[in-house]
Amino acid sequence: MIRLLRTAAAAALAVSVLFPAAVLGQSSGTAGEHELELNLATPAGLDSETPPGVDLTSGFIEGLDTGAGPWTKGEGEGEWLVVPIPFKNGLLGVGVQVGAARLYKPASRPEQDKASLFGIGAMYAEGGSWAVAGGDRRYWADERIRSTLAAGVGEINYPIRLDTENLYVQVPVFQTFSGALFQLGYQVRDNLWISGGYKRASSKVTLGEFDAGISSFLDLERTYDLALASIKLDWDTRSDQFFPTSGALVSASVDLADTALGAYRDYQVYELSYNGYRAVDERNTLAWRVSGKTVGGDPPFFSLAWYGSGVDLRGYAPGTYIGRSLAAAQAEWRWQATQRIGLVAFGGVGGVWGDAPVFEQDDFLPAGGLGLRYRLTEKFRVNFRIDYAWGKDDEVLLISVGEAF
Repeated sequence: MIRLLRTAAAAALAVSVLFPAAVLGQSSGTAGEHELELNLATPAGLDSETPPGVDLTSGFIEGLDTGAGPWTKGEGEGEWLVVPIPFKNGLLGVGVQVGAARLYKPASRPEQDKASLFGIGAMYAEGGSWAVAGGDRRYWADERIRSTLAAGVGEINYPIRLDTENLYVQVPVFQTFSGALFQLGYQVRDNLWISGGYKRASSKVTLGEFDAGISSFLDLERTYDLALASIKLDWDTRSDQFFPTSGALVSASVDLADTALGAYRDYQVYELSYNGYRAVDERNTLAWRVSGKTVGGDPPFFSLAWYGSGVDLRGYAPGTYIGRSLAAAQAEWRWQATQRIGLVAFGGVGGVWGDAPVFEQDDFLPAGGLGLRYRLTEKFRVNFRIDYAWGKDDEVLLISVGEAF
């Protein structure tokens, strides 16, 4: 029973990371949540409100992987678990995600500690956005090597705001995608993983009705063939994957798109983040995050730096501020009021800038907010999360599972 609750909590958290818009992103995943990196566009995560791009989200698999924990020798071959998760974010609005996963041990190594797994998931949101994705993660060579395969298909509908001669115009975007990822990771040391992979996707973008007077500024409607080689480093000393009270998570990643790999354009995406945690006492924890992103070359618009995607920062709907580079810093105070209920207060500041003339940019974008947490299990500190956040000119309500970072 305990193992079932533990796996259910892990699955709930994993599913909440699986589809922000369902999956075309560019990082992980959200660095700091459970990143396995199968997003096809920007950082993934239900509250990360990611626009579609180039990575199919496998945060679902990563969440199960970290949450299921070591298996006891002699346990069975695993089981299927299905978890539905409702959500609300500033990019897609209200929707629901459903995830299913099966954990198993290879027949050749029944004594293996970490379980390999297979997962599938689906998402539907108001406005007709939908996605389906699946993936497989396995451990090899005494669990020092891990392989990941994932694929997905879907359609995401979301707005972006264009800035032309001080005229702000909301443009509806309809984006279909299909893509896949292969990734290999190697555990260099106990806390250090290095991963490399290849991501391939195709994404068709069409626009809804908007002011035709600015159409000459746009070159967004097309089919994008995306192909990227990626490398990522993770240094993780956190005390817990779901609710850390000490330690840190440092992540650095590079995605390189090249015509030689099959991409329609050459561009590069660089990301770096640091998450830190410190327990003040038994009930209070201080968490902080500093992150940055920059994009070079000739990227598609959805692979630029979108302020408000990922957790950088809550309080802005993605699609309002878009540029070549992004930097953000924030802190969050977490108070466990009772055994089940927690309250948080958070705030930070950041900016987005660079050569992207049709999008609005600003180098001073503060944000803050309050949140409510409800602990899903007694044994593991996995929280149901509701955050209300406000920014310079926007307010958002976010509903998800797991901490923001």
